[in-house]
Amino acid sequence: MTLQGRVRAAQALQRAGLDVQRAGPLERASSITNEVWYAGPWVVRVNARPRRGNLLHESQVAELLPPEVGYPEVIAFGEDATAEWLVHRRVPGVVLSVAWPSLSDDQRRSATRQLANRLELIHGVEGAPVPGYLYDDTLECPHQLPPSRAIALLERAAELEYVDRGVMQEAIDVVEANAHFVTGDRSVKMVHGDLHFENVLWQDGKLTAVLDLEWARPESPDLDLDVLLRFCAHPFLHVSEGYEHLARAEDYRLVPGWLQDAYPALFQRPHLSECLIVYGISYDVRDLLEEPPDRPMHLLSPFHPLRRIATSVRQKGYIRGL
Repeated sequence: MTLQGRVRAAQALQRAGLDVQRAGPLERASSITNEVWYAGPWVVRVNARPRRGNLLHESQVAELLPPEVGYPEVIAFGEDATAEWLVHRRVPGVVLSVAWPSLSDDQRRSATRQLANRLELIHGVEGAPVPGYLYDDTLECPHQLPPSRAIALLERAAELEYVDRGVMQEAIDVVEANAHFVTGDRSVKMVHGDLHFENVLWQDGKLTAVLDLEWARPESPDLDLDVLLRFCAHPFLHVSEGYEHLARAEDYRLVPGWLQDAYPALFQRPHLSECLIVYGISYDVRDLLEEPPDRPMHLLSPFHPLRRIATSVRQKGYIRGL
């Protein structure tokens, strides 16, 4: 797979009309969804999965963003019968969650303020397309919305071994009772859809890039708030393998307050806590179906998605006290 990926990345550079010799040796980067390769001044992302469209959608969203968002410049997009690819200009920096443990509180506050400013710019974009793959029958999207889909998946999860049907019914009741708060906002523009500290770059006191827009779409801005709050509550669940032990919740405890200071409008939606509960359950049911329990609930980790859903329906989850 690595050799095939290297060939695909080299072909993408050639088809983009770039100097492969200038790129130098291709270097594989850590990534979960797409193949990512560093190539000198460029980054090549390749989607060779059977389902396509992620990178095409991202290239379309990129055209709508103001430069101040810091999305890396798109050099070229292309596709053929085997893959789609996107070439970006490489931006300096490291993933913010990697840099975070070594930052001072003042630097962390500054990083949060910069992230809030970028997020507000994203939320002001109009005319965002809906990903063609958003409502397909996969569990790739971080949030399994609309609420009717979350309910259907909770019903499916109730059939799993070791899943407490009573908890699933409580979750269904909560989603049904609050669904109208989520679907009632018609002033939506665009959300990032998966913005957390793994999807931004940081260098020399500045946020240098916002990455990964494959789930950007028209939606209420507080969906992005859910992503950020759950990352701050359980950062070790969202970072790449190898430095989970460095992602400590106590290092992020001040971020929600800083975020609210920098972007107060994000916290002012009526019935915000009810919306966040629905978002949280729609997120956790995806993880539950991808990670079914192998023992009764009381024997599971407190961070297992089944335990997270049980905590949310009793309003003691990560939004407690918001």
